[in-house]
Amino acid sequence: MNMADTSSSSSNATVPVADLSYRPQVSVHPTSAPQQPPDVYLQPPPPGLEVEHARMFTTDALKFVAQLITAFDRDVNQLYHKRLVRKCDLQGGSALPNFQRVPGDWKVAPLPRRLLNRHLDLGDVSPSNQEHFTKALNADVQGVQVNGKEVPGPLLDFGLLVFHNGKILAEQGCGPFFYLSKLEGANEAQLWDDVFTWSERVLGITHGTIKACVLIENILSSFELDGILFALKDHSLGLNCGIWDYAASIICKFGDRKEFVLPDRSKYVNMERHFLKSYLRLVVQACHRRGTHATGGMAALLLPADGQKHTREAADVMRKVSEAKLSEIRDGIDGFMVYDVGLVPVINQLWQTYSPSLNQLSLTRDDLQVTSRDLLEMPQGGVTLAGLKHNIAVAILFVYHWLQGIGHFRYQGAVEDSATAEISRSQIWQWIRHGTMMEDMDAVVTRSLVQSIATRFVSEQDRNPSRGEPQTKKPRLDTALQLFLEIVSKRDFPEFITTYLNDSQTFWACHRPIMAPYRLLSKQ
Repeated sequence: MNMADTSSSSSNATVPVADLSYRPQVSVHPTSAPQQPPDVYLQPPPPGLEVEHARMFTTDALKFVAQLITAFDRDVNQLYHKRLVRKCDLQGGSALPNFQRVPGDWKVAPLPRRLLNRHLDLGDVSPSNQEHFTKALNADVQGVQVNGKEVPGPLLDFGLLVFHNGKILAEQGCGPFFYLSKLEGANEAQLWDDVFTWSERVLGITHGTIKACVLIENILSSFELDGILFALKDHSLGLNCGIWDYAASIICKFGDRKEFVLPDRSKYVNMERHFLKSYLRLVVQACHRRGTHATGGMAALLLPADGQKHTREAADVMRKVSEAKLSEIRDGIDGFMVYDVGLVPVINQLWQTYSPSLNQLSLTRDDLQVTSRDLLEMPQGGVTLAGLKHNIAVAILFVYHWLQGIGHFRYQGAVEDSATAEISRSQIWQWIRHGTMMEDMDAVVTRSLVQSIATRFVSEQDRNPSRGEPQTKKPRLDTALQLFLEIVSKRDFPEFITTYLNDSQTFWACHRPIMAPYRLLSKQ
């Protein structure tokens, strides 16, 4: 959970892992006595969702969520304040983060039997995409205002999910299990551990039943891996590595400093680069030393459409995915994700061939030495016109789909999502900020160049709609272009693209009413 939309990622169709990420905040209004459950007025449901709305927002569920939010509201506010102070400190000079480790020979709590094998899971699984969601469930994988102000969306998501499903999942030995995304350090992991412990006590669930895997997708968290695992010791489901959110976080935290300019990701950035390879190996070392799993990111490449799965193109996709994931297996990773269900048999065979045991916890990498320089040394390289165009396209199309309530989409043989949108718009912002030179043309990246390429791209998209899309999608494309140009032209780097969009009046003006989030309002 990232203090977000809750999307499920399944494990044998019975072990849901909810991803709690950033999204707009919602609200409840308490009575004058803080210890009492607040009075809540719930906005009417979107048309056609009255039954689901009533089933989700029961009186008892709202009472539980309101108590949860009241209990942790101050802690969440302090978390946001500490984040801001730390970011200012890092951008204002030459300071770098320091490693923080917890001494002693401690281990995280043992995992339930169902989680011992985490070789393969499916990424970007959303119930809104029914066809892909159904295939994922059948795949052979393991895997409201309080006190007059808006409340953190993740607490709402977590509270509703654990209230309705916590006991059911616990009784089946299937959870509840979560992903925690965008954490920046051990203090934030400790807050989530407190939330889990409080919820288990209130709901009568055995302590330690709730498990969470922390996505190490922020550069600052990579310096506090030990502390994160210790904070969640009884609730830990290990740590996860990803590439694009992590790389984007370096721009977010250090983007004003020229020595941290990241080159064209399409040509120069992949998990074999030293700063990313060091990060992955460090996560493996930290997890295995403390007796828990280290998992890798999602393979985003897609097989050709049905009927073409035995072509040379399909073979090339399978080869590229297998090579990348085999490298992670050899580095000690215990599992990872794919998007395309058709790749599941290929990856399962890869595991059977190279690491048939349930996990690789015995590979502790005690000889590994990683320094701050290893994690923060940017790869050499420049900016290509093709790479700039690709980043512009991915960012605009993400905004375009987000306006329709869709969080991922297919583009040029791969699935694109918020992570690739983050790195795309982050690189463009950074290249504009530093006037980065193009390596294949005599020009630097400027706002006017980006605007020219982006405007041309939107015109081409409008003239050539994809299959299944409306013949004219110009109004939303124009809005997506406007929002994209706002984001990459800001003086101060917007922390998250999804937060920026969800806070934008332009976004809400054109958003489909049915997709508007539930909002708990103060009772008048």
